[in-house]
Amino acid sequence: MSGIISELLIYIGGALWAGRLLLLFVAEDKKPTIGQLDGLACAALVSIVVGSVLPLWRVVSYFQQEMDLSFREALRASLFDVRIGTYFLLVYFTALCAAILILTARIRPAIRWFLLLLTIPLFLGIAGTSHAAAKQGLYGLLLQGGHFSLMAFWTGIVVVIGWCARDFKHWLSFLRWFSPFAQLTFFGVIVTGFFLMRQSVPLSEYRNAWNVPYGQALLWKHLLLIPLLGYAFINGTLVKRWLQKEPAFDPRRGLRFESLILGCIFFATATLSNLEPPDLNTLGAVKPILWSNIVLLLTGGGSIGLLLLAYQKRLPFLLGSLFSLLGVSLIYIGLLYTP
Repeated sequence: MSGIISELLIYIGGALWAGRLLLLFVAEDKKPTIGQLDGLACAALVSIVVGSVLPLWRVVSYFQQEMDLSFREALRASLFDVRIGTYFLLVYFTALCAAILILTARIRPAIRWFLLLLTIPLFLGIAGTSHAAAKQGLYGLLLQGGHFSLMAFWTGIVVVIGWCARDFKHWLSFLRWFSPFAQLTFFGVIVTGFFLMRQSVPLSEYRNAWNVPYGQALLWKHLLLIPLLGYAFINGTLVKRWLQKEPAFDPRRGLRFESLILGCIFFATATLSNLEPPDLNTLGAVKPILWSNIVLLLTGGGSIGLLLLAYQKRLPFLLGSLFSLLGVSLIYIGLLYTP
């Protein structure tokens, strides 16, 4: 469980840091009012460091218990002789430098480029502890780093604007640049994610991987993209129509519920990262889908569609989220259930 918590802290912290940083480069008339948020940036860095130190602590404990080393010797070996320790040092010192800049100079236009440059080693340090970097070396490191960065900048803006915006002024101006940006980064996340998935589960074995926990977590993560796309369509397209008809309409609630779906995807990804990729030679074939499964699949698809209907009928956003999660759950059961 500690592994999942550490991954969640890293994903959430990375998203908050990237979203806050990118908004520094956006003109005031192209985004809602969000204030300085220096505390949020520091909290994001703390979240990343704490999330990175938890797996390192497990390595230290291993050296103490299995190799009978003192704490000092185990810590030294973990930091300098193990890959995870080396990348933790990169994350730690990069985050420390960024925090010093924020606390001493505040987040001003003059230092935002330095913070952006520091984000490169920060995210590469995070990517260095991944399965991809361990198996594929530099290629896996860059691929995982690109995947994480695209995810963080896209989701970070959703979270920061959704929960930290003080008003919804300039919302249409905000959507004019954020909608194409979100589409581009989402496409990049899908492409890089596809190549990352191929390293552990080739496309030809994707369905057979559902026989093991790793494949089931992967399926759950992919299914959650369906309601996420629904919310993206609502917040990027339908909101424009409502704002043109009702200028007093508050669109921040839509981003908040989209961020909750993103939280579910983060949890599925964190679970996936703490599971061993399957042995492709031992995977059995998944049984064919039965008529009873098809009923579940159709019901699940219809439940996800109720997300859009709930929005059009101005029903509470929470109800739409529950519809979408119900739909994803039914599709998941329909795909995996074998009598």
